[in-house]
Amino acid sequence: MAFLLQTIMLVLFYTLPDPLGLSLTELFEGKIFWQVLMAFGTILFVSAIFAFLKAPRALAIFFGFYFVLATADYEVFRFSHQRLSFSFLRTYFHFSNITDATTIGTLGGDLKGTILYISLALAGVVASIVFCVVYTMRKRAARGVLTGLFLSPEKHARKVPVVFISVGAAFLLLPLIFFACGVRGDLYLPITHTHINLRMTLGKYTLTAPVLHIAVQETFEFFYDNEKITDEIRKDMESFLPENMVANRSNVEDFPVYRSAAKHEYRAKQPYNIVFIMGESFKGRIFNRMLEGDTTLAPNLWNLATGKMFTNGGGGLWFKNGYSGGYPTVRGTMATYLGFPSHPNRDLPSFYSSNHFTGIPEYLKNYHKFYITVSNPIFDHTLPFVERFYKNNWSFPQNVTDGTIIDSVGVDMVISHLPKLPTDSSWFIAFNTITSHIPFFEYPDDFAPKPDDAMARYYNAIRYTDKQLGRFFEKLSSRPDFERTVIVVLGDHDTPVDSVDYAVPQPLGVSVSRIFMGIFSPDSNLFNGLTVREDVASQLDMGPTVMDLAQVREPNHFWGYDLLTEERPAEQPSLFFSQNAYFLGFRDHVLTGGLDNEEVYSDIDGSFKEVKDAVSLTWKKRAVSTSKVLRSLLRNDNMEPR
Repeated sequence: MAFLLQTIMLVLFYTLPDPLGLSLTELFEGKIFWQVLMAFGTILFVSAIFAFLKAPRALAIFFGFYFVLATADYEVFRFSHQRLSFSFLRTYFHFSNITDATTIGTLGGDLKGTILYISLALAGVVASIVFCVVYTMRKRAARGVLTGLFLSPEKHARKVPVVFISVGAAFLLLPLIFFACGVRGDLYLPITHTHINLRMTLGKYTLTAPVLHIAVQETFEFFYDNEKITDEIRKDMESFLPENMVANRSNVEDFPVYRSAAKHEYRAKQPYNIVFIMGESFKGRIFNRMLEGDTTLAPNLWNLATGKMFTNGGGGLWFKNGYSGGYPTVRGTMATYLGFPSHPNRDLPSFYSSNHFTGIPEYLKNYHKFYITVSNPIFDHTLPFVERFYKNNWSFPQNVTDGTIIDSVGVDMVISHLPKLPTDSSWFIAFNTITSHIPFFEYPDDFAPKPDDAMARYYNAIRYTDKQLGRFFEKLSSRPDFERTVIVVLGDHDTPVDSVDYAVPQPLGVSVSRIFMGIFSPDSNLFNGLTVREDVASQLDMGPTVMDLAQVREPNHFWGYDLLTEERPAEQPSLFFSQNAYFLGFRDHVLTGGLDNEEVYSDIDGSFKEVKDAVSLTWKKRAVSTSKVLRSLLRNDNMEPR
């Protein structure tokens, strides 16, 4: 029964795509063979242990629990590309999250897949109960008389488990031995006429490791992470931090990324009103084409950037090399609001049970703050951010009927809130767009066609969102306090659309994350015309930049730079983590690779190729060290003192 359940689970996982339509057989190409060995090896090995203990009912009970966890793990991974780890459970299954339906949103995926996985989990529980009941009844009926195969004589009791434990151990050890020996290449099996890719990734963040292995490793890490961070890995992490942050820390050992107030010269001479627009999947690669003359993509945004909608000067900054904090939205949101990278196994540290982090809105103590979202924050796992940062000052359209174009609804909500904003004090208003969410169908049929070409639909979706933003910009510009208002527009993340986006080494998937980023204002004391910046900018830079605009001078854990006055050094990349991978964005290229792999890839002329130069390998080492520091800091909730 365990073999049958495991087989069905694997078939379901590789048959059903993830919610974005990505093929999981392509995403884990070269690793399916190893996953099969590890998964079935675990079943054989554990079965043998319980057989030696002469506890068949205990084995059935174990498998009942095991397959509930394993099926949930597969569904969670298919939906969010995360594993069902202690950190995941602690984050998303906190009691307060369960009561507000975050758990259902997390496990939702698509309805068909969820129903199948729940049915599979229930089948394991039912099979466990039935076996225990039948075994107990037959044992009582045959008490004192051993008959049949079901209750075999003692002398035969060890033959099967010896075979099980031997074969199971071989299945479990073979991938480990191949990985430790650095085996690479392609193995051809002439009998089945198939090829097996020997290039693999081991680790709890890939499907190679069954849930039982994850539990053991997580338990080890729980104690390991309580050890002090070594000087070596802390120095590796410091290579990603601004110099003034490294210099302005008072307790480096306990809080290595917490700095006192920055001492650089600030640009803002007054507190500005701040509009924060996070555009769904605003791809930097596509938006940068407007700088080459293709302004039909987003004409209203272009007029904002070039100052055509301003009357007394003004302008802004356009960052050609802007990067998000990762994919999906929760990673970009985390990087933007909290100012440090996500960790592959813990995307949302600001959950209900321990919030030892301070987000951008919390620093704006004298500001009127309001947030409007047209995407349910439960879906993006950002509800803890929203409720903590904005309390009750946020709004979400509860009764959107089918056929209603969501961005028009969102902009209507923002426009209706503008008269409620004060004119004699500062305010901060944030909202998200949604029309350009993959697969790019959420715009009216009479606005533009919806062809099979995904990039054509993406262009149409962006143009529709821009049309709605134009309505908002017009209303905003009529306010009496418009001259002291700053508008920040940035993408939440990149998104896969065409072949260029998919030309990324697996298992990194949709790690490419170059986004549109811009900061604009009608105040000529702040900007004079449009400045196109070549230096790398990141969502990590939003915290220091907003603190400049709001004239906040406080200690913080923001990793980034004040984009109004500082530039990231040319040789220093922006950093984030996605799945079990790191991603480093430089001005002229990108480095990426798996945290558990030796290979390092660089984008050369738009395609990724393996590189082995000393500089790239050094940055890879620093990224891996930084992931270890983050894991410890986030698990122990000591990003800042309380």
